[in-house]
Amino acid sequence: MDRIDQQVVAVNRKRQEQLSEICRCGKVRLEAVGRPILTASCYCASCQEAGRRFEQLASAPPILNPDGGTDYVLYRKDRVQCVTGQEYLEEHRLKPASPTRRVIATCCNSAMFLDFTKGHWLTLYRNRFPAGAPPVEMRVMTKERRDGVALAPDLPNYDGASGKFLLRLMTAWMAMGLRRPEITLGKASGHQR
Repeated sequence: MDRIDQQVVAVNRKRQEQLSEICRCGKVRLEAVGRPILTASCYCASCQEAGRRFEQLASAPPILNPDGGTDYVLYRKDRVQCVTGQEYLEEHRLKPASPTRRVIATCCNSAMFLDFTKGHWLTLYRNRFPAGAPPVEMRVMTKERRDGVALAPDLPNYDGASGKFLLRLMTAWMAMGLRRPEITLGKASGHQR
């Protein structure tokens, strides 16, 4: 392979390892580099409640799937950065003391990510990736799904967080040197919505 071919391969590989998450109006863009830790659809009561609240905001894009799940792509915090529109990012917590904050782009009320502040990963809303989002690998917290929702057998369905889920989180944390980077927002409102 000559030098030009090697450069093309390197550029293509880099493109495959970088995904952009964009708010509905395009003012906020996050870049995620490298492979995600995992992708999952969560059915916990908190994600369902947050989804309902966010979907009531003016012009907010949908968050919840028809079955009540929320699709996420999990990345190490040190592999995600806001490249435009940080001033529009605003946190919302279901309860004031909750270590989990959900972040929206206030320019168009797009839910962007969930940050468990005591953790080392960011949980990005999969529906904010316009292209290239990896497919969902599993469903978690299915014991909290809405009554009457039957889940297809096309993916592993876990009542809680699976061992595979936890192992991948631990492996990523070890690769980060057990660090927990902080994610800075444009606005830290602490609103409960």
